[in-house]
Amino acid sequence: MDINRLRDREWSEEKKSEKRERRKEIRSAYLEKRQVEIIPSKKELLEEKRKKKRVAAYCRVSTYEEEQEGSFELQIQAYTEKILNNPDWEMAEVYADQGVSGTTLRNRVNFQRLLDDCRNDKVDLILVKSISRFTRNTLHFISINRELKALPNPVGIYIEDMGINTLNGMSEYVLNMMSVIAQGESEQKSNAIKWANLRRWERGIPFVVTNNLLGYSKDNFGKIIIDEEEAEIVKFIYNAFLEGANFTLIAKLLTQAKVPTPTGGLVWRATTVGNILKNEKYCGDVIMQKPYTVDCFTHKRKKNNGEKRKYVIRDCLPPIISKKDWKKVENILSFPYRKRVFKESPYLKENKVVIKKWKSGVLKGFIIFDPNWTSSDIQEVLKRID
Repeated sequence: MDINRLRDREWSEEKKSEKRERRKEIRSAYLEKRQVEIIPSKKELLEEKRKKKRVAAYCRVSTYEEEQEGSFELQIQAYTEKILNNPDWEMAEVYADQGVSGTTLRNRVNFQRLLDDCRNDKVDLILVKSISRFTRNTLHFISINRELKALPNPVGIYIEDMGINTLNGMSEYVLNMMSVIAQGESEQKSNAIKWANLRRWERGIPFVVTNNLLGYSKDNFGKIIIDEEEAEIVKFIYNAFLEGANFTLIAKLLTQAKVPTPTGGLVWRATTVGNILKNEKYCGDVIMQKPYTVDCFTHKRKKNNGEKRKYVIRDCLPPIISKKDWKKVENILSFPYRKRVFKESPYLKENKVVIKKWKSGVLKGFIIFDPNWTSSDIQEVLKRID
């Protein structure tokens, strides 16, 4: 027992002696002012050589509304002037996305280009008005911020309305909290829009987008009107279907006639024809919430198979197709394809081929092909039109 105590005492004395020696060494180093050569890091050498920071700015507005058009241009000009007027900064670029949501990175082309330029060491600092202009998704902000900070040449994000640079040590906690708030505001806004839409639909006020809606457009006052030229194409599709042509044949005929598709293309698909034939808007009705948004951040939409209410608003649009013809098409489409019974073609009478042409619109003079024609009938038609 005495031997162990003796060993402990010796060990304790050795430790105390070591500490005294280290203190002496530290005092000596300061008193003697030892010469130490410091080799700068690559980052320090690069910064010393470059001196000026390469600064970029990011701007975003979420809609194409006229009042935001000015805001969008104003942001770009303000950042350009701010960067150029700072003698310690060098203009990298002002990146801007117009008419896109901040809840997702999808479709934000210039935002993605900014991140790529940061990864390729073209940017040192990003200026942005607020966290919500950068992104409203907390996970996106955290992951992007950490990625930029971990680059060989770390890139900072300067949030103007908070006066915070993400490269500062204490900034991450504050910014993460603020991004959570921005996400919450986005969720609250999404819920408010959903509530407002439901109230509108319950009162019979539809929301109809005419982009890519063949046959319709809007006048100078925002009222939905019929585009007579495009309406002829819609009528042709419905009439051809009721006369016995299927989706594929109608698409083929429209493509051959070089009729533009709803998106402006020249190749028609059977699915495009089918969607037009199934669209209740052409008889003047609108069904709201046929698809619905599952999540406000991914913007994923899902077909409504009864999970949500649907709102049918009757006779709220000028009809292109009569209710009677719409019902006929709907009845035919309700049967499985192989069980559909088409009426006898009116183009064949007493074994003689009758040629029927479209009388007006962009399809004027175009021959309506009868699916009941045989190969000899087609040859006769070709001879007669030569």
